[in-house]
Amino acid sequence: MLLSLLLSSFIGFSSTTAIKDTLNHTSVDFLAVGSSDSMNPFWTRSLQYGTVPVENPTGIIRARTGKWYHPKKDVDWTFRVETTGWLGKESKFLLSEAYVGLKKGAFEIWAGSKREVIGLGDTTLTGGFFIWSGNALPMPKVHIGTRNYVNLLQDWLGVNFQLAHGWFDNQGAIANSYLHQKSLYLRLGQPQSTLNVYLGYNHQAQWGGSRKDPKGSIYDVYPSDFNTFTKVLLGTGEGILPDDDENNKYGNHLGSLDMGLRYQNDFVEILLYRQNPYESDRIWSLNTIDDGLTGLSFKFKEAKIIEGFSLEYLYTGNQGTYQSILGKLLNKQDQDYPNMVNYFNVRGRDGWIFQGRGLGTPLIIMDQESQQGGGLSFSYNVLRSIYVGIRGTLAQQIHWMARLSSTSYDYPVIPANSPNSYLKQISASLSLQKQVNKRVGISIQLATDQGDRTKNTFGGTLGLKYSFR
Repeated sequence: MLLSLLLSSFIGFSSTTAIKDTLNHTSVDFLAVGSSDSMNPFWTRSLQYGTVPVENPTGIIRARTGKWYHPKKDVDWTFRVETTGWLGKESKFLLSEAYVGLKKGAFEIWAGSKREVIGLGDTTLTGGFFIWSGNALPMPKVHIGTRNYVNLLQDWLGVNFQLAHGWFDNQGAIANSYLHQKSLYLRLGQPQSTLNVYLGYNHQAQWGGSRKDPKGSIYDVYPSDFNTFTKVLLGTGEGILPDDDENNKYGNHLGSLDMGLRYQNDFVEILLYRQNPYESDRIWSLNTIDDGLTGLSFKFKEAKIIEGFSLEYLYTGNQGTYQSILGKLLNKQDQDYPNMVNYFNVRGRDGWIFQGRGLGTPLIIMDQESQQGGGLSFSYNVLRSIYVGIRGTLAQQIHWMARLSSTSYDYPVIPANSPNSYLKQISASLSLQKQVNKRVGISIQLATDQGDRTKNTFGGTLGLKYSFR
């Protein structure tokens, strides 16, 4: 679900609905990126919506302009355009964001490429939501849904939903394939209640398209008519390619089942959340339910040295290679065993990527960004990862953020390898940001990687932002 990212709330996603001093905004960023190796540090390039390259050295220029929604108008429109240029080892021009939207009350429709994350959790300090993390360039879509939770039953029930149709790029083996995306999230309890329960799910599907290297068979073209769309929408029906489409359905289906519990008082908000990923129907047998992202987030309501921190544990060691404890307790049979889930990979189709970057959590590292090398696959997708994110404000209104992740990597196999043989990786970063005056802001980041999965490196960024209005 696309939950609007409000810096005053844990629950949500990127949004333009926050009240601004002015509705119109224009700014430009200048960023120098470098490191001791040919690859930029992990936390320098990750969760940047594809605007920071993997390789260095690089100079980055980002220019953006747009108009926010008027917070007091029932009907209004918005737009945003951002361009990004890379100068250095990899020179490139990117249209990194471009969309136009229209709102009516709590509902909106927009078209274009817009920055988003999908899932339930702390969007400001997460190490990356499982399915849609903000690691790749925004995908072009047509989107309709709510802008935040719509309150019902005297505000005791909140409903947030979205439905979107998108277009993948043509960089992989399949050309002209589509994205189907929908989600529904519920909030139990009033927004100001001491305790809230959150439940929801999101569903994505890669479908349609055709092979770039046709073999002269019926498998060269994936169905993309309206009848196929209805089956993709409902996740039903049999596809033509059992090797390509999980459980013989049309398209590569994936998403997460999410739940959360929020406690708040006058001083702090505490959010406990869980994202349970799925890439087939076997999630309903509960035999892969121990895979997923678990997080605990604290946000303090007064500005201080530490304003918030997030602890996350990401585990993907099941993948159908064994029966979960819950599955055993409930005597659930796994009809798909010994087939493995193999997160973010699918035979025949491209992986879960857009414009050469992973759409899901960046902690599942793409092969071509690793020491081991490779293409656009995610071979080492068996993870045990602990992540900590902290942010706060120092003297002179210097804002800081630190990230630290410790991850073990392996590939899915039956029987599973011993954790002692996993690749080990530690990545860390420290960022400082200062608004010098109303127009000028400066920033610096230092980051390092040490371990077996990504190249050992030390580097960071130095940035300047100028706002015209």
